Amino acid sequence: MAKTGNDAPIDAQASAETVELYAFLARSSGERTFFGHQDTTECVHSKEYDSDVRAVTGEYPALWGFDLGRIELNWDKNIDGIPFSAIRSEMQRAWKLGAMVTASWHSVNPITEKGYGDNLAPKSVAAVLPGGAQHEKFTLWLDRVAAFLLSITDDDGKPIPIIFRPYHEHTGDWFWWCAGSPSRPTDNSPEEYAELWKFTVDYLISKKNVHHLLYATSPDRSRIDISTPASFEKGYLIGYPGDDYVDVMGIDDYWDLGGAREEVNVEDCYENLVFTLTQVGSIAVSHGKLAAVTEVGSPDEFAASLKGASPDSPWTRFLAKAARTNEFTRRMLWYLPWRNSEEAAGTGAYGTPAEGSPYAADFQRLAHDSFFGFGGVRN
Repeated sequence: MAKTGNDAPIDAQASAETVELYAFLARSSGERTFFGHQDTTECVHSKEYDSDVRAVTGEYPALWGFDLGRIELNWDKNIDGIPFSAIRSEMQRAWKLGAMVTASWHSVNPITEKGYGDNLAPKSVAAVLPGGAQHEKFTLWLDRVAAFLLSITDDDGKPIPIIFRPYHEHTGDWFWWCAGSPSRPTDNSPEEYAELWKFTVDYLISKKNVHHLLYATSPDRSRIDISTPASFEKGYLIGYPGDDYVDVMGIDDYWDLGGAREEVNVEDCYENLVFTLTQVGSIAVSHGKLAAVTEVGSPDEFAASLKGASPDSPWTRFLAKAARTNEFTRRMLWYLPWRNSEEAAGTGAYGTPAEGSPYAADFQRLAHDSFFGFGGVRN
């Protein structure tokens, strides 16, 4: 069973490598942050490099993100059509290069067994909890997740530490596990969401002997009231499973970088981003947890959306400036833009500049910022 560990992973039996990763992150907290990227070698525009981040900056990201969606259905490929065999090999390569690895899980709905567009069904979380009609199916899904995670090993056959981020953006209303927000609640209660999280952690640790994970929560910023620190904390902690079950307190924030809105004000967005980072950092400190921006909107897409008012250096004068504003913003251990997919262009969820982007030079400057870690940071 998970247990509280302010100075160590919540898994009391965490592997030595996982304890070492946690210690590395804890030492880095407040001192530097790391640049992450989803599918950095699997969704690429460059014709000469296997990563747009490397093509522009000369370095790979320090944190490589992957998604396990469809592993629950025993498919060969994930939600984005990437073979799980490729995900395994890229996770192994990232670790060997000295980078870190994180995995989200966009699972299908347990009732409909469908994804985006059909990912909602009444009482979905209750259906997978013990006693629910889909509980047996759900434990099979967790068995498949566990089997894949345990297959991610290094050259010595030891499981590679992975920052696992299931059931993300639960403060929204677009995934079957979402508990919603005060303004837009779902029929999953916050208590049910917390039970889902705790059941998952306990099952992986106690039933499947998975001991190489750090567990990261990631509420969605768009549905959190930021009018006061108290309102932010209330919204942020909806469905929080407790300190015994969380290693990293994260935030998915596209909203403060435009969020694909038609009209945005750069000054307001900057102030809101700083406020959001400050509150997450402060809450994490009060709970004795690590903190991170587990997904973030793209500053260059944000800048482009502002048309004539766009800042000329969105990575360094917007994101990096906000990141180092105060002792709490500096505690964000990483920022992970999403994948560089064509279908995400213009949605606010596109990732990093590719070669030829008007913001490539500024992205290069970010890579030379001593506060932002790229490449093999663990070496």
